[in-house]
Amino acid sequence: MPVFYRLYKNNNKKSQAYNKWYAAAVTTKTVTLKEVAEIIQRNCSLKRSDVNAVLTELPEVLKDMMQTGVRVKIDGLGSFKYGLKSIGTETVTEFNSLENIMKVRVIFQPETVVDTATRKRRKALCQGVTFMDVNKMASKAALDAAVTEATPETPSQP
Repeated sequence: MPVFYRLYKNNNKKSQAYNKWYAAAVTTKTVTLKEVAEIIQRNCSLKRSDVNAVLTELPEVLKDMMQTGVRVKIDGLGSFKYGLKSIGTETVTEFNSLENIMKVRVIFQPETVVDTATRKRRKALCQGVTFMDVNKMASKAALDAAVTEATPETPSQP
């Protein structure tokens, strides 16, 4: 299953990479929670409603756990935790969380595995990735066919 990409040229004259070409990942569609639950149902003994209930509850549990200062690790996927962006102060007593903390973000650290051949660490979700340039495909129909071939079967819409 390839990762689709499109080439783009850096046109920022102030950049050291000016006029160089780069690849950008292209998403071809969005899969809903319902479709993910359907695929998981086919791969295990749970019903779609059970899978859907668990997946629906996952974001709430992640939020609750991270708000207590816990890093949440999901085997095969990675870890989630909060990170902060703040404005510095000259002294500890000057710091006020309401005024100095500007942003909260979720930090996702993908799980890594060691490639036995090269002994390098790789992201588990990125193992086995291949690539396909969407600009070199003959038509939109060819792209749609490649996406259909590369995507796990999703339920048909009623």
